[in-house]
Amino acid sequence: MLSISQFSRVSHITAKTLRYYDEIDLLKPEVVDADNGYRYYSSEQLVTAFKIQKLKHYEFRLAEIRLALEDEAYLLDRMIEEQQEIQQKITDYHSIQAAIETDIAILAEGGSFMCNQELPIEIVEEVSWDVVSIRKTINIKDFDQLMTAVYKKVEEEQATPTYAPLTLYHSPEYTPESYDIEIAIPILEEQLRTRRLQAEHCVKYHFHGNYQELPAAYTQVAKWIDDHEYEIIDAAFEVYLTDPSETPADENEVDIYLPVKIK
Repeated sequence: MLSISQFSRVSHITAKTLRYYDEIDLLKPEVVDADNGYRYYSSEQLVTAFKIQKLKHYEFRLAEIRLALEDEAYLLDRMIEEQQEIQQKITDYHSIQAAIETDIAILAEGGSFMCNQELPIEIVEEVSWDVVSIRKTINIKDFDQLMTAVYKKVEEEQATPTYAPLTLYHSPEYTPESYDIEIAIPILEEQLRTRRLQAEHCVKYHFHGNYQELPAAYTQVAKWIDDHEYEIIDAAFEVYLTDPSETPADENEVDIYLPVKIK
């Protein structure tokens, strides 16, 4: 048996952390002395400690690690998910690296940090679509699940999609863990629609690039609207003209609509 200090040295986990793992039932000592409360661990538990450290390195949360230690099938599925998430992060970082290199080149030549090219903006007098939609407050990480649910609803209604899917952002501010969004798909059959999406006098911006650059695009559009003395009066919505699962990250195309009041 190993004392908590000995186990800490061998496992490279602090005694404080081991006590916490005991409290949350992640890694409990083999024996606790009834008289003095000292914790003792078996050498076999070093394997468990190694697994915990490795999964932490893989960015598993402690609750996920607990499940992984109990269920090999869950461990495999979660490892595959984590691999996909890391691959996406690698892709995103490559895009960020390319964007930084571009901005460095612009700044080195005395240019502006923000792009100054003429914006692909137009005023659309009216937008009107019959749509099947689902509005829900979600963690933005669950966006794809909500999109799947809307497509399932369209299929169940046997409706005919007529245009690309779109998202309306109803939250008054950016709250990614609790975001009020509505995903909608325009359809042909008026009698099957959830509602009619209508807006007059929309500023329409055609975005072409990596989704990571969307905030910068919104910044430029907002400045354009302010320069023209318009006023945003309703939720912005985005129409996804390309499928990000099938399109290179830097080749995505999105039409951004912002309903405005023209003074």
